[in-house]
Amino acid sequence: MTQERFHGTWYIVPTPFTQDDRVDEASIARTVERAAAWGADGVTVLGVMGEVTSLSDAEREAVLTTVAKAAQGRLPFAAGCSAASPSLVRERVRQAASYGAAAAMVAAPPLLPDVDGLARFFERVRQDTELPIIVQDEPNATGVRIPVSALLAAMTAAGSDVVKLEDPPTPPKITKLLAAAPGLTVFGGLGGVAAYDELNRGAAGTMTGFAFPEILKAVRGALEEGDRVRAARIFDRYLPYIAFEGQVGVGLAIRKEVLRRRGVLETARTRGLAPTVDEVTSAELDDVLARVGIVPGPEPLEVR
Repeated sequence: MTQERFHGTWYIVPTPFTQDDRVDEASIARTVERAAAWGADGVTVLGVMGEVTSLSDAEREAVLTTVAKAAQGRLPFAAGCSAASPSLVRERVRQAASYGAAAAMVAAPPLLPDVDGLARFFERVRQDTELPIIVQDEPNATGVRIPVSALLAAMTAAGSDVVKLEDPPTPPKITKLLAAAPGLTVFGGLGGVAAYDELNRGAAGTMTGFAFPEILKAVRGALEEGDRVRAARIFDRYLPYIAFEGQVGVGLAIRKEVLRRRGVLETARTRGLAPTVDEVTSAELDDVLARVGIVPGPEPLEVR
């Protein structure tokens, strides 16, 4: 993989559901199409915010089929392929490759007892796998905290130079990673709550499902042009909403509700134990959107 290809503002597509709890393929296609219009440089599917643990094998395939068709000619896409066993990861990577994915995103196996075994895990994942691997460092989802040395060893074993970093505080870890391996491509995540500082520390972009990727793209663009004042002004203006959407637990439901208001999802339904947006949270959402001057709609947000 090269930094030129994996760079910029990548949008994580949530998995939408109909009122009767089926995967909503029409909404997936609309989301991919709008992400391209909003200026995303790529899309990622079947990640943590895609409620991937609630999907059947048939539903995973439906998501890949829909995204591959919608993204063709518009955007490259990466597919989450994480699993507890290397053999299952390899199977998912092969499936993603068959649909034309540009990369597979793989996290540590859940509750790995010894991070020293992480490199061996990724070494086995890499066997007979030609699709580039994005190593995802996401301790909140996996329960595995990975020190910089172990993360670099895992990336070497995976043949990867791209990492999605979601181990807060992310900016110091970015500094340590790039000091040890200056050629790495680092993506920030976590809803963009630290995007300004991550990009200042050398991140190549963001990979998150934040409902207004136009904002994160504008921050990155200003920094790449050397205009830190404008980048900070944009980030600071929208930070109340970024933080509101990034709340632990209810953040996914808020994101889906905003995407419903943007006209891409039919419902804001979540699965399993994921919270929904109640009346109080909905009123708070109205308030924070008004405070930052956002009126959700399908057209690209004019970032000022």
